[in-house]
Amino acid sequence: MSVEIPKMAIAFGQYGIPQTDVIECRVHLGCTKEVSSFDLLLQNWDGKYSSGGSIPLAVGMDGSISIGRGNNVPQIITCRIESIKHESTPTEHYTRVSGRCWGERLFRRVFTGTFANMKGEDIVKHLLDYYAGLSHVRGGTELVEATDTTYTWLEYENTPVWDILKYIAESSDKQGVIGYDFRIAPDGKFEFFPRNSKTSPISLTDKIEVSEYRKDIHRIRNKIFVLGANEKKIPTDANEDGFTESLTNWGAYYLNHDMMLWIGHVAEDGQTKYSDSYSIRVYPTSSAPVKNKTGMYRIISPIKCRGPDGFKQLRFWLLWNRDGDGDPSSVKVYLETNVSDYYYKEIVGLVGKKNEWKKIVLNLEEYWAPYGSPDWNNINRIGFIIEFPTDCNPTLLIDHIVFEDCRYSSKQEDTASQNAYGLRELTETDEELYSDNECLLRAKALLAHLKDPVEYITIKSTVIDYGNTPLLPGDKIHVTLPNENVDADYRIISVEYRVDAKTQTLEITLELGKEIPLLADYLYGLRSTTVTVEKLARTKLGKGSIPPIVRAPTGHDHSGETIRPNAVNCNTVSAAAKITGNAFGDLFPETSDTGAVGTTSKYWNCIAGNSVWYKALGQFDALDDLALIKRIRGNGKVDEKGMPLADLESLPEQVRENGLVNAGALTGLLIGAVKQLAAKVEFLEKKVMG
Repeated sequence: MSVEIPKMAIAFGQYGIPQTDVIECRVHLGCTKEVSSFDLLLQNWDGKYSSGGSIPLAVGMDGSISIGRGNNVPQIITCRIESIKHESTPTEHYTRVSGRCWGERLFRRVFTGTFANMKGEDIVKHLLDYYAGLSHVRGGTELVEATDTTYTWLEYENTPVWDILKYIAESSDKQGVIGYDFRIAPDGKFEFFPRNSKTSPISLTDKIEVSEYRKDIHRIRNKIFVLGANEKKIPTDANEDGFTESLTNWGAYYLNHDMMLWIGHVAEDGQTKYSDSYSIRVYPTSSAPVKNKTGMYRIISPIKCRGPDGFKQLRFWLLWNRDGDGDPSSVKVYLETNVSDYYYKEIVGLVGKKNEWKKIVLNLEEYWAPYGSPDWNNINRIGFIIEFPTDCNPTLLIDHIVFEDCRYSSKQEDTASQNAYGLRELTETDEELYSDNECLLRAKALLAHLKDPVEYITIKSTVIDYGNTPLLPGDKIHVTLPNENVDADYRIISVEYRVDAKTQTLEITLELGKEIPLLADYLYGLRSTTVTVEKLARTKLGKGSIPPIVRAPTGHDHSGETIRPNAVNCNTVSAAAKITGNAFGDLFPETSDTGAVGTTSKYWNCIAGNSVWYKALGQFDALDDLALIKRIRGNGKVDEKGMPLADLESLPEQVRENGLVNAGALTGLLIGAVKQLAAKVEFLEKKVMG
């Protein structure tokens, strides 16, 4: 096939570069993953392109390169010189000039700030206008196309603009398909558009001289494990009483021990109020052969404990009673796979006094004694037994049994892909998923996207004539390779134009790719997401449209910490707390005396500040403060700085809860002790003075 020889028009600053001086010109056009670049090799006779020459090229100069054939010489790149190298021998002198397109501006700046309730395209425009200085309008037409994605809250600290743009491109969706491309067009304009939405008008029919077709299985993942928010618990009712409000599935361990619903129950847990009616009670009847102990069990749907998708904490309330006085000799909790295979833990030291409700929290990842061959992946019964040294007709009451500290999860796999390519796994954790079903839908979307190979084609040709419409990365182009049975559209990943002055040829190399689109989860019933490749910390839509605060891309990640509905932490700002702010970056509740930072069961490692102000202090005038303080003892341990630690159990119960100390109450205790000492000093002074 005959084509005209290549022609070029090159300019930097105020200078034009004669084509006769060009030995070789390479222009590499990329998009989304890379910016475009160029490399020129020029004849440098008489120091023409050196400092002081007739065309003194210098780093930092802006320019353009146009390449074509005949009368059609379209612009290929708007660029900037970033490197100049002069090479000389006694008889030859060359200048090598290289640089990148105006997309290099995207690497110059970092962004610190927040995007709240902004569409993907608006974030892109903000970064272009205020941080990159790149135009995104051509002839009155906006080149940053609209997305269907709203980002509820994105917070960044010293994050490169390029990284943020890549994240928005990879995570935004349009009509259910995830992924945008962006590129710097030949005229220097920034374009942002849905992936595979642009088609090249160029036909490759009879113009492909060399081709290489390959399939790549590196990206294949055919077993997907998706983990959601660490807020899964059972039972799921607001009163946390799904196991203890009915006798259904309850049974007594011993003959002639009766069970009943008991109106004496736990009505509140700190600031959590319960509106349920009953607890579960078991006790021996007069005809029971066993009267020194009693116990009961509850059958539950099989659950998994331990592991990334298992329950890690058990919480319940327990009360005991008996005839006469005396503490129990044993109180055990049982987690059973079946009647002869179970785990158990002795908790006699944790229960309260006679006829006193006591909340007990147990770590399921600590040691539990096994009996038989129990399985943490199949726990379907929980039981409680209390025992005394002698007969005393004991009574045991249980309320608010809760399994918690567990992530929502789902697994999906494709056996055909596994048989063909081997088992290849992917685990993704997303704090935005608030049910097992949402995790299931996410896993289905990822599996459909990743279970098959990606196809790649490299094409080389010296006979392509594109007229005034150059081949651009991000466009689709149709490829037919009869020998490889290929006849489909492929996305242009990159284009390289190479002009060789010696052979008078223009060789074009196309890197093409084809992959299954990542469909938004909502096409499976949920919202959109992105694969966890080069994924910045972010969120699109948190639970109930509550804006999570996410710092990207470095620092400690406390995602997964759960708080009560009116509490505040650095990952989730609950709507119930109605957090507001001001220009100084202050955070405060909309109304006084609402909200909290953490709870006694989910607390921060450190809260630092210049000062802490208390609205209320504990008052201990009715107690013997000095006697209370005298009981405080050490626990024999030290912190990381060697500071001896107090045994929290030795502190007065008025200042502690769940192993934490109420600072306001503790301050009140200290004030009370000082007042008590002052009174003693005054008494001694009066006695000495007569």
